Amino acid sequence: MSDRIRTRQGALLAEVRRVGGRFTTGQAHRFYRATGWGPCRTTARKDLQALARLGLLDERGPVNARVYTLAHAAAVTG
Repeated sequence: MSDRIRTRQGALLAEVRRVGGRFTTGQAHRFYRATGWGPCRTTARKDLQALARLGLLDERGPVNARVYTLAHAAAVTG
């Protein structure tokens, strides 16, 4: 994984932690656009999924309305 991707996903994880609660693909996409990362919505979704695979986020809800929350262990240690 490139440093640029790690940095982008790290920034997204920091934003999820700052906001707390529920985070959607749309929120991730808006965050990226507002901070100059500017990737497409699909990249935002894949970054959220990658953070979930790492155990940092939990995925909840149906595929067409997925919501991400901080994983308990990530919230405690992060």
